[in-house]
Amino acid sequence: MLQDRIIQAVSSALLDHEELRALFLVGSFGKGTADAYSDIDFLAVIEESKKAEFPSIWRKTLESISPVVFWNQRPLGGILINAVTADWVRCDLAIPADNRLNHRSKDTVRVLIDRDGLYETLPSHLAYKGPNTGRVTYLINEFIRVLGLLSVGMGRGEYFLGTVGAGLLRDHLSSLLVEETGIPDPGGALHLSRLLSADQMQVLLSLPFPKPERRSIIEAHLATARAFMPRARAMAKKLDIPWPQPFEDATLRNLQRQFGEEFDVSW
Repeated sequence: MLQDRIIQAVSSALLDHEELRALFLVGSFGKGTADAYSDIDFLAVIEESKKAEFPSIWRKTLESISPVVFWNQRPLGGILINAVTADWVRCDLAIPADNRLNHRSKDTVRVLIDRDGLYETLPSHLAYKGPNTGRVTYLINEFIRVLGLLSVGMGRGEYFLGTVGAGLLRDHLSSLLVEETGIPDPGGALHLSRLLSADQMQVLLSLPFPKPERRSIIEAHLATARAFMPRARAMAKKLDIPWPQPFEDATLRNLQRQFGEEFDVSW
């Protein structure tokens, strides 16, 4: 794969840069689950005094292998660089602010360079701590909020935006399903079928994709709500999350006031 060539070339080119204390593969290449469509996720530990200089070294290194056609550098808990080569290989580099390998384990990283033996300080695997309570709470409330906006979109005749809203509800449902899996490090969003069970995937695949028409949009919202709400309630009970009953009740009253029998809340 093109990715393997880049990984080997990067490792060789940076070996003499002593300021680079460690370079690991994380993501799918770190876990050994990569395929021809995977991006390459690098994690670098850099001497503190050299961190500001390293992005330019990183870019020159990539450019020596293949032209870089996209570059985006963000200060996200340290430094995060997204790059795409002319062969459309996606290369991400994360440089943690504190040089700590938080939320990493030996079975989720692959060593390329490790001058200080950091790999041996990692746990063998990540312990499962259960679904993220804060994340699940957000998904429940945001799902109800977006569902409620159906009255606004349909009232204004914004049928394109109605299809967007249906997509947002599907996204929230897929995120809830990922929380159900209990995988400590689910990784990126582009391999959903690897994360979810066949039954969970069928829930998503059975959802209707609406046309920009009133009835189609309403049916799509309802179908997604029927899939989401019982699962969300069960997870809220399991995690001892207070259910936002007044918010749900007010939302459903408003929708039924506007749509009447068109909006059947049998879930």
